[in-house]
Amino acid sequence: MNKKERVLSVAEARAIDVEAVERLGMPSVLLMENASRGVADVARTLGSRFVILCGAGNNGGDGLAVARHLGFARCAIHLLAEPDPQRSPDAALQLKILHNAGASVKVGEPPDLAVHSGAVWIDALFGTGLDRELRDPARQWVELFNYATGPKLSVDIPSGLHGDTGEVLGLACTADVTVTFVGKKSGMLTPDGVGHCGRIEVVGLGLP
Repeated sequence: MNKKERVLSVAEARAIDVEAVERLGMPSVLLMENASRGVADVARTLGSRFVILCGAGNNGGDGLAVARHLGFARCAIHLLAEPDPQRSPDAALQLKILHNAGASVKVGEPPDLAVHSGAVWIDALFGTGLDRELRDPARQWVELFNYATGPKLSVDIPSGLHGDTGEVLGLACTADVTVTFVGKKSGMLTPDGVGHCGRIEVVGLGLP
């Protein structure tokens, strides 16, 4: 491992976000914006048509913002469930922006594999906070992602992979590339983590 490579636990990654907001005064939505811009930069190297699977939390908010950076006309945006503005206000804001811009966001409707053959598939379903076994319908969406043809990218960590232990929580996305933030998470470096993450790209959040 490179001496300069940073490996974080889920708690350490969360603490970095909290410090950025509380001590530095960076709005949390700015962190989401910076993260999604980094993901979009990597996604563009994989293709020009995109299917984005978004969850209802902040990982899904990242995915919604990624669609805007990529150009939502190039994206099929599928949202597992709408974010709760009280629990995930930044994700709810990203959805509102897309709606205001006239983007089509399909809620609760999984994509058709045949229609999107060869597109870049982006997994923004669940981030490092997931610590329980995946169940339907989320599990079905992960299965779709894995069956799809075309390059596959996971946002922060493959959905279904435990950020600390690397345990597969019933089923996990298998990505060609995982774009994670600030540093690799410890679960990515386990045998299951390596097998599900593919190439790992670390991008910054604009922190000083």
